[in-house]
Amino acid sequence: MNFGLFIFTIVIITTNIFAQDKSYNIKQYDLYIKPHFVTKSLFISTTITINNPFLRDTFYFGLNERYEKLSIRSNSSPVSIQRGNGWVVIVLQKPTKYFTMVIETEGIIGKSDGENRQVITDSSLFLLWSDRFYPIDYNHWAKFKTKILLPDNFHVIAPGKLIRTKKHNKMIEHTFLTTNPAVCFSVFADSRWIVTKRKINGIQMQTLLYPESQKFSEQIFKTSSEVLKFYSETYCAYPFDQFSFINLEGIYARLAFPGFVGYSSNYLEKEFATTGFDAHETALLWWFYTIRGEGAGSFQWTEGFGDYAEFLYDEKYQKPIPEIFQNFRNEYLTMSPHQDVLYYDFTGNTPQKIIHGKYPWLMHLIRYKIGDEKFRETMKLIFNKFRFRTFSMEEFIAVLEEGSGQSLQWWKQEWLERKGVPVITFKSEVQKNNDSYLIKCTLTQIENLYHLPIEIGIETKKGIDIKRVNVTEEQTIFTFESKEKPIKITVDPNDWLLLKVIYLE
Repeated sequence: MNFGLFIFTIVIITTNIFAQDKSYNIKQYDLYIKPHFVTKSLFISTTITINNPFLRDTFYFGLNERYEKLSIRSNSSPVSIQRGNGWVVIVLQKPTKYFTMVIETEGIIGKSDGENRQVITDSSLFLLWSDRFYPIDYNHWAKFKTKILLPDNFHVIAPGKLIRTKKHNKMIEHTFLTTNPAVCFSVFADSRWIVTKRKINGIQMQTLLYPESQKFSEQIFKTSSEVLKFYSETYCAYPFDQFSFINLEGIYARLAFPGFVGYSSNYLEKEFATTGFDAHETALLWWFYTIRGEGAGSFQWTEGFGDYAEFLYDEKYQKPIPEIFQNFRNEYLTMSPHQDVLYYDFTGNTPQKIIHGKYPWLMHLIRYKIGDEKFRETMKLIFNKFRFRTFSMEEFIAVLEEGSGQSLQWWKQEWLERKGVPVITFKSEVQKNNDSYLIKCTLTQIENLYHLPIEIGIETKKGIDIKRVNVTEEQTIFTFESKEKPIKITVDPNDWLLLKVIYLE
């Protein structure tokens, strides 16, 4: 194979590449990873195969700037390189419709940018996708083949499944291959993991845990298999070759990856002493690594919508919504509207109270409006349409409308393109009417107008009766009848809506 020469130039790159360019398609990533545990340096050779029908000549990849050595060659054309700000831009002088490029990198990476730990230690390897350890395209799903050379006492996890091992003296070469496309992938290895395997509901599962966490292995198999089954039925079949639950040293709490979930030992102990299961990170195997929004900030709003997957699971198995989400919701409701951030302005620094305190409840608002059956159909349609690709907010709303059979422009305009939440006053009057009670309710929107499917809770000595009304006007008056004397009348008794209520006497 003949490879073109390259010209290397350092520039400052400011191009926004977070929206998917559909003019080309990455077909395959082939990685050869060789960490040096003595020098703490890392060598990676990446072969990228690209289908390029429109003869695009410029390609953007995220790449860690700590690699001192970088070489790039293509089988079809000489290339030039621009590098800076964590990006490398590769320009083909003679673009072709189908080509491969080989990118070789080497350097001492040092500490992870995203987590408080070294990339290479004597007992572990920590290659996190957001550290740009390989030439990463954030928006193109592709099949991956990963070869990694490690000491023979190490275990390793990578996207796909382990298809073979090959011994090289005291080193072993591990080869992983994905069946389906993956995106934003990570590779971890550790000499302390204890590996346990099971096959449950047709899914190959494994735990790779430190000795102090091994006591949770059987519980993880039980609860994670239940979570996987629920999400598979709710969204789409499990899209990865296997499911792994691993310990990671030095991370803040927990992380999700394509096909596996990672917890620090301390956070795993805390999680299983409280909820006893993981639904949040497992949900991201669907709401990030199977589908994802495109554009700057999309990582955040996709995860925010994906939080609702955990709420659905909690509801199904009669578990409380984790307290942290209620706290985020309360923080969001008490913040000033001018502090709100709209989805197209999201960054990695957007406050958690906006992402996790607002967006999952916006999914519930749609479910309120269209009903449970239509909502289930719509969720399946989303994953059918967007499986292994990114999508714009406009595309996302269009599919929500297709699935629900109704316009959701009110949702977009009032909740995604407007800051703050509804503010309403509520007044109720009760009158005895023969052997029943008439309840007159007056609800007034005192700021911006919203479309609100509101629940009213009528509490009596026999329990609480929930009534639902649709509010679209500045003032709405409605009347209910109760056989029992009302003790208390409340708006949104289940705390599902984002709104501020002022109760009037």
